[in-house]
Amino acid sequence: MTRGHWAALVAGLAFIAGGVALGIGPYHDLRAFEKASYCGAEPRDDCITQVRMTVLSKSSYTTEDPEPYQPPPQPPQPPPPQPPLGPFRLAPSLTGRVLAALPMSQTTHYKLKVRTADGKSHTYDVDGAIYDAAKAGTTGTADVWRGRIARLRIGAHSDEQWSYWSLGAAWLLCWIGVMLIVGWGLPLAGATPIVIGGWWAGIIFIGLRDLWRPAVWVIPAVLAGAVLTVRVFITVSDRRYRSAFRR
Repeated sequence: MTRGHWAALVAGLAFIAGGVALGIGPYHDLRAFEKASYCGAEPRDDCITQVRMTVLSKSSYTTEDPEPYQPPPQPPQPPPPQPPLGPFRLAPSLTGRVLAALPMSQTTHYKLKVRTADGKSHTYDVDGAIYDAAKAGTTGTADVWRGRIARLRIGAHSDEQWSYWSLGAAWLLCWIGVMLIVGWGLPLAGATPIVIGGWWAGIIFIGLRDLWRPAVWVIPAVLAGAVLTVRVFITVSDRRYRSAFRR
């Protein structure tokens, strides 16, 4: 292995270790919440407590996508000849003006302010379905997991209030580490079938054991496997080319 291979391998392992250390606790907490049942007469730490809540108010706002890059103005040019009409009897210049006049894409954000049975008020970002079902004075339930509200329920609608920032940061660190190892750290000379076979065998094994459920966890492994496959293909092709050239 060259120094570059070693550097990429060490850096990749460091990123993966940091990601695992950051995400292992929140990940197990999330899995425990997904498998937990509701508490009985006496609340416990490993069950979900339901408390009554009342909607106080709701609000929404919209955000627009950033405006596209505007190139610097160009010096005036002579007017072009009149373009021919297209198949829909619209000149291209007119089509461009119509498209430019279309509204920009917008994202609507919804907020609910609720009061729980203990008298405390909370404001949450929610999805459109539970927002539409909520009115001032509407009652519902809040699922409390280990001291914090993890899910809101109003009628047949529910909305999880789980913070995924630590899991997202851990996912990103592990993803960077995997790509460093697969992209630069693994020397493929003399071991290409073993490396790629072991990688995909690991993906299949973890998938069959159901050690990850959300698709976001398997995406880095599959993409890294694709990168590894491409590297193996390039390495094998290069070897064959060199062997043929030497002959």
